[in-house]
Amino acid sequence: MNTIFGERLSAIRKKQGLTQEQLAKKMNVSPQAVSKWEKSSYPDGELLPLLAVTLGVSLDVLFGIKDEEPTVNLLQSITDEVKQTPAEKRCDLVMNISYAALCAYNDCTSDSTCIPSNLISETYAELKTDSELSLARLNEDLQYFCFIKIPENGINSYVDINKRIISLFRLLSDEDALKIIFHLESGKRNYLMTKESISQKLGISVRKVSEIIDKLDRMGAVWELTAEVDGKPQAIYGYAHSIPLTMMLVLAKSFSNYIKRREPGIELWTKGAFVNNLSDNSNTDNVNQ
Repeated sequence: MNTIFGERLSAIRKKQGLTQEQLAKKMNVSPQAVSKWEKSSYPDGELLPLLAVTLGVSLDVLFGIKDEEPTVNLLQSITDEVKQTPAEKRCDLVMNISYAALCAYNDCTSDSTCIPSNLISETYAELKTDSELSLARLNEDLQYFCFIKIPENGINSYVDINKRIISLFRLLSDEDALKIIFHLESGKRNYLMTKESISQKLGISVRKVSEIIDKLDRMGAVWELTAEVDGKPQAIYGYAHSIPLTMMLVLAKSFSNYIKRREPGIELWTKGAFVNNLSDNSNTDNVNQ
């Protein structure tokens, strides 16, 4: 004979999109136990609090003492929490939320997931599926979180091999260009410089500085103004604080370090993120060249 508890448990479980097997796994019991709870029996008393926490409802709701609690808007709750957090602590909150979301892809992860502390070696969290890629660096000296939603037709539906990308990587392979980028990135907002001042500061020829700044200008990493100095027009430059460029340099460091330690390393992928539009013969030709 069904009980109010069993009916409530079944309804809440189904509303949350959980099978009996999935709920059983979260509770560390057998699926048969969950089936019995929904029909005629009750969990052991010590399991009731865990069941309520797992389903995100109160025991009063499970036992029918009061109506089901209103659905919590998760995104609104996160938004409110970030708004209420002091500005200087928001980065830690966002990093912890992002890390917990990544860890949730692992069914074996505990309900309470915090970024490991006091890490000695360089440690990352990785997620690889056919529809997502995520990477987070966990060490306190520099933490970051990256997430990519992979399109059905592959990342190369957005990223292709073109002159601008080739030009960018050629530029970043130039040590002088990296020195200039580091110098620009270390400046304050709206701080303006001339090519001559950069040359003097870094010991790079004005000609070389001019070539690099012009390339960065075309890529939108710097912006140019003209000022009148001693009655003559003078080009001055500000840095746009380019997020993609900064992230590329950070990721380049991680890539060159070779990622060894992962907490966690979740591998659920069956294919790469790029769709191969070349024929098998084309691939063979490329390998043999």
